[in-house]
Amino acid sequence: MTKPWRTLFSVLLFFTLATPCVHAKIYTWTDENGVVHFSDQPNPQAKELKIDVPPPSKKAPTTAPTATSQSQGERHLLFDTELPKHTTPSSIQIMSPLHQQTIRNNEGIITVSAVANRAMDKGHTARLYLDGKAHGKAQTRLDWRLVNIDRGSHQLQVKLLKYGKVIASSEKITVFLHRASRLHPKGPPVPMPKPHKGL
Repeated sequence: MTKPWRTLFSVLLFFTLATPCVHAKIYTWTDENGVVHFSDQPNPQAKELKIDVPPPSKKAPTTAPTATSQSQGERHLLFDTELPKHTTPSSIQIMSPLHQQTIRNNEGIITVSAVANRAMDKGHTARLYLDGKAHGKAQTRLDWRLVNIDRGSHQLQVKLLKYGKVIASSEKITVFLHRASRLHPKGPPVPMPKPHKGL
């Protein structure tokens, strides 16, 4: 009884190695002498044995990436993702007073405020120019208080500096300062009415 099973094992092994089919058809029958036969061809006395044979693996062997290939891949990825950086140019602008504004102040005070698109740190400072000349020292604040400015029209401009170098300039604006005369600090004298002569 052991011989038929050896034969069956040999046939199964043959079909497993030889055929690429997922489903192999094997026929078996027993002859008049009690011998068990196996074949891949059908026989009138045979019965089909359905045996599922797993298909051969087509998965490619995976190898761990080496340190060199991994670093090269990271370097390519870095170059691909590093797009050119477009930096916004520095700018500064006077917010107050407005261009062509009339300022009335008897003490000749003009208050100037500006805004910049850069934080006033890491060497950034600003400087005010009055009538084309620097007024005071460079500072990190963006507001100025001018005192005792003469009456008339004046030109204002603010410049943004980085470590003392001008990197941006505002547009020049003109303001008109009105203040009372020094001869008449409270305005011109008002003429007194003449006394009415009685009859």
